[in-house]
Amino acid sequence: MVPIKCSYKAFFAIIFTTFTLFAVASTPSSALEPSEAELFIGRIVAEVNEIISANEEEEIALQKLESVFERYADINIMALTTLGVARRAASSEDLDIYKGAFKIYFLDKYAKRFRELKDGNIEVVSARKVKSYVEVRSIITMMDWAPFDVIWLISDRSGPAKIFNIVMDGISLLAFERTEIGVMLENRGGNIKVLSEALRNTNYSKK
Repeated sequence: MVPIKCSYKAFFAIIFTTFTLFAVASTPSSALEPSEAELFIGRIVAEVNEIISANEEEEIALQKLESVFERYADINIMALTTLGVARRAASSEDLDIYKGAFKIYFLDKYAKRFRELKDGNIEVVSARKVKSYVEVRSIITMMDWAPFDVIWLISDRSGPAKIFNIVMDGISLLAFERTEIGVMLENRGGNIKVLSEALRNTNYSKK
């Protein structure tokens, strides 16, 4: 297996400035307090730590990680954000198809990425309000690697508190995905249904 920090640095290849500016501009005011967000992420981190430290079959561990992200991530907001400006011209049918495909893609991809942390531990250390959302900072410690930050961006704009982005070692999940999916869409002639089919058929187990 490729060492985790190297694989993440290669995987998240774009800084998060662009997405952060978009999120601040498009997110309504949040009533979520830093203390509430810190407890929320604390519960998630406890679940993830338990899963990645357990000596379970890979398939079972991945299913459990997918369940965590499905429950706590605002996947619909993530999907629309990663689609970028193309969502403005898309039909409601195309958007529904895309959101379903993105969910499969996202859960598969990031369950496998977090499974790579099975020799490490995540610890929540602080939280702060940033205009319309809350940042919760955590630290990942791994054997043979220096600790690095994971920042969880939380909002309750859609109802219950949800994660709408994760910034790992200064690199944004959604900034990367927005660029990746933009290229995929362009390569498919701007056809969102064809893009959605490609996302459904993407398998990261061999990546």
